[in-house]
Amino acid sequence: MPIVPSLKAAAVEGGLLAVDQPIDAAAAFALVRDMPYRRASSRAPEVTIAEWQGTCSGKHILLQALFKELGLSAMMILAPHEFTADNSPWLPPALLDEVSRAPVLDVHNFLRVQPGANADWITVDATWPLAFESSGLPVNHAFDRHRDMAIAADLIEIHHVPSDLDPVEMEERVLSDWSVADRERREEFLERLMGWLESVAAES
Repeated sequence: MPIVPSLKAAAVEGGLLAVDQPIDAAAAFALVRDMPYRRASSRAPEVTIAEWQGTCSGKHILLQALFKELGLSAMMILAPHEFTADNSPWLPPALLDEVSRAPVLDVHNFLRVQPGANADWITVDATWPLAFESSGLPVNHAFDRHRDMAIAADLIEIHHVPSDLDPVEMEERVLSDWSVADRERREEFLERLMGWLESVAAES
């Protein structure tokens, strides 16, 4: 089932898009970027749309599918990274203190996109909603076919997700190589991070 019409219907119902406004790559990017940064019950594109929320993985799985329907080539990138005081100075004091004691391991997702048959591939990152910019998070303002976007994490390594492999399954493989302590610390940290981001969104 095509998801571009589903995205448009949900955006129109939510007052985010006019009925006569078409969905192009720029509109799709902006709508996905500004979805609340929260875990949906599944990272399937239709669930992310229905619940209108997602983290970096869910948002970029959805955006990849949208771009492909719109005729753009899009490749999922999975990248382990660390939250540290140096690369995440925007964190609230309690979380900044946490990563100052020791970095927190995480996995980030974003896209590499070829916006035309002969166009250069560009980096696209729809992680942080525009409303978070005032809190210092690296927000990307618009989809530009000729320019790389800022990546929302300081990457340790990069993995291209094969087209025949589920990105969620590949993420689980990466996480399975980490210690139980690192995985549990990551989970606790992300829960606290999402709680803080919800309060930021409520105040914006």
